Amino acid sequence: MQNSTFVVIDSNYRTRHELVRALGTMAYVVPADSLEELGGRWPEQGWLLVHDTGTQVADTQRALREAGQYLPVVPYSQGASIAHVMDALSAGAAGYLEWPSAHDALQRSLETIMARKWQGSATSLAQARAKQRIDLLSPREKEVLTSVCEGYSSKEVARTLGISPRTVELHRANVLTKLGVRNVAAAVKLSVEAQLESAATETPQSEPSEMAA
Repeated sequence: MQNSTFVVIDSNYRTRHELVRALGTMAYVVPADSLEELGGRWPEQGWLLVHDTGTQVADTQRALREAGQYLPVVPYSQGASIAHVMDALSAGAAGYLEWPSAHDALQRSLETIMARKWQGSATSLAQARAKQRIDLLSPREKEVLTSVCEGYSSKEVARTLGISPRTVELHRANVLTKLGVRNVAAAVKLSVEAQLESAATETPQSEPSEMAA
């Protein structure tokens, strides 16, 4: 963990300062009031620890998607319910921290999250980025992409969705633009990778969270 970088995002100076101090003996820590404060300077192997208050976690995840960046997000708060933690994990969080907590408990929890969820695998990173890019599509664009992945022609997609073939072609063009790919084959590949990432990160009911013990 000594070589890791943690970015602590918290609009509350007091809680941010306390967590930064606790993490300072474990890794390199960057405090930030919000993601915008980083000014686009993304750490290559960083972890975003985000205070789970208000819309701060959702805003951070949305900002990452819009910037086309992938960094694992770990929300933290005190006394979160199991149901709330499960919702956070389902929404894409890499883990969940109980904070404030004892120093050794915080370290164990972080080590568990990092070991179980993200081990620097190039495949996992590619899959997560693929899902992030797919999430940029509108519901209709996702429907069109899904139909294309299933082998349907534009005319068949148009009949299924009740729209014109010309509209289907426009949606297909938007899909390629948003995904940053040149052809449908590349879009299909991204879609498959995103589905694999979603399946790989589903949290079993027998393991409700990565909260500190």
